[in-house]
Amino acid sequence: MQQSIVVETFLFLGFYLLFWFLVEIVGEREGYSFFSSNSYMCEWMCLHRNLGGLKMPSKNISEAIKSLAKGEFVLIYDREGREEEVDLVKLAEYVTPEDVFRLRHDAGGLICVAVHPDIWHCWELPFLHDLFKSCYNNYRVLEALIPNDIPYDEKSAFSVTINHRKTFTGVTDKDRALTIRELGLLGKNTYNGNSNNNWREELGKNFRSPGHVHLLLAADGLLKNRQGHTELTVSLAELGSLTPVTVLCEMLDGKRGCALSVNEAKRYAAKHNLVYVSGEEIIKEYFKRYEYV
Repeated sequence: MQQSIVVETFLFLGFYLLFWFLVEIVGEREGYSFFSSNSYMCEWMCLHRNLGGLKMPSKNISEAIKSLAKGEFVLIYDREGREEEVDLVKLAEYVTPEDVFRLRHDAGGLICVAVHPDIWHCWELPFLHDLFKSCYNNYRVLEALIPNDIPYDEKSAFSVTINHRKTFTGVTDKDRALTIRELGLLGKNTYNGNSNNNWREELGKNFRSPGHVHLLLAADGLLKNRQGHTELTVSLAELGSLTPVTVLCEMLDGKRGCALSVNEAKRYAAKHNLVYVSGEEIIKEYFKRYEYV
């Protein structure tokens, strides 16, 4: 048994060294060295998550991943005792004007885009509360508005708002779809480490702020450190090796003036042949994959 473990360890180390050798060769072919690249941090995070494990997900999680990969919506419920809300969710890179209309009409909450930490770190985006904190000396009202009493969480995921530079007002279904879709595609390039880019400049070249699309920054460590819809949606995408930039919107009940109930959300999912998945399922699958438990 011990001898088998030793052999497996040496095989893993051999594979690991071969991988880095190939990475460096590819880097030289593309005109840069991985180890001297300014995007070292982004490249390292890309490698780290790809070594996360190869365990097969459960049936419902698999169906949700397949739906996302096909550009379809899925419904995600966080959990009892938190927001207790269901969000209508889709990969940002596939969003159309018709999707934005559906989010407004069928969901009705705030249309936001959740971004994986491997991506927003490369873009150098701030949390909004940190941005406000840096302005306390000049704008004391921001200190008075500190969000220290959020009933369902300790920290807000909100970052800045944006519009694509090719939009007009930025608020129409066409404009918001363009902003969301192009952000998803930029996230895809960033996440996959397609080139040695200055991602911050790339973001600024294509988008302006303030705008009409709200950005949400997933916590470092994802579900290990925070379990909101922001982390749930990008974690689900990561589990499927998809681009973890998602558009999401809370589903509301216009008759009762509150969040849509779980039962009503499940009926909506069944009516429209969409996958409904709970936060508990995603958390369980994510922890199993990355062996946090």
